Amino acid sequence: MNRCHRCGSPQEPPYTVVSRHFTSEGVLVYTRCACGAVRPRLLRYDGLR
Repeated sequence: MNRCHRCGSPQEPPYTVVSRHFTSEGVLVYTRCACGAVRPRLLRYDGLR
């Protein structure tokens, strides 16, 4: 399980999505923890190249 680097809380939904950007590798999603830390996540496209 991923944890917040600042407060140690689990990084699972529900979390606040700050922004979402589509890239050639997948969707880059920036999320905000309850403590205010922002974390980028790359959600890769499956099966597409």
